[in-house]
Amino acid sequence: MPNDRAIDVERIVREFCKLEPMFIPDLNLTGKPLLGLFSPALNAILVNDCCIDVRQRFTIAHEIGHVQLEHRQGNASSLFGPETLEIFGCTEEDEDLSSMDEVRAESQAKLRRVKEIRANKFASHLLMPGGLVRQVWREERANLEQVASALMVSKEALGYRLNSVGLS
Repeated sequence: MPNDRAIDVERIVREFCKLEPMFIPDLNLTGKPLLGLFSPALNAILVNDCCIDVRQRFTIAHEIGHVQLEHRQGNASSLFGPETLEIFGCTEEDEDLSSMDEVRAESQAKLRRVKEIRANKFASHLLMPGGLVRQVWREERANLEQVASALMVSKEALGYRLNSVGLS
């Protein structure tokens, strides 16, 4: 449960995105442990229950990013305006994986990386809006550990966000 300053990402996923967060011990669907995933079939975001709270929160926000940027799932409107996010488009050709040659495979891997980077950026903006980060940064006298604790994010994620809002 978030404190009075942290963004309530579980509430956002339930009430705004109309998805259910599901916490699964040792989430593993492909032979490799997963942090999380979006399942349209279950209308849920599955999260590895073995991760620490700040990791689970970022994973939920990251998966909301995939839903918002790629799937346009549910009845939710966009959480951010078009000026804030780049929208990723995929052609039919990009989805035809059966005839991919080695060059296309490399291109697809790059495309996947771009999608993950954008979902991370989305999660960062969702959990750490610029105004809130600046406010808590002032209140906590620029103490990285205390700000991360107040926003319920990792120090690493906060470090990236501080840089993007010009506070590092």
